Amino acid sequence: MKGLIKNYLDNLSISKLNEFAVKNEIYLDNNDLEYILSLAKNNYEDILKDDKKYLDLLKNRLSKENYEKVKDLFLYYKNRYNGYLI
Repeated sequence: MKGLIKNYLDNLSISKLNEFAVKNEIYLDNNDLEYILSLAKNNYEDILKDDKKYLDLLKNRLSKENYEKVKDLFLYYKNRYNGYLI
């Protein structure tokens, strides 16, 4: 499964990430999109093991509203696919 995640992240672009965010009513500026994409691409294995550290990084970076939306969306997918991720 980690191979699939890595392949997906390798092909993920700022525009695709923004499209997904907007579809979920999350409006991020380009700097925040670049930060999130870099964070995910460079730390995805660690994020799957312990996401608290990375959620805290986002909390300090994003507006309160965007942070809550990103966190909720992340937790939704984490819970939905948890059996496949670990």
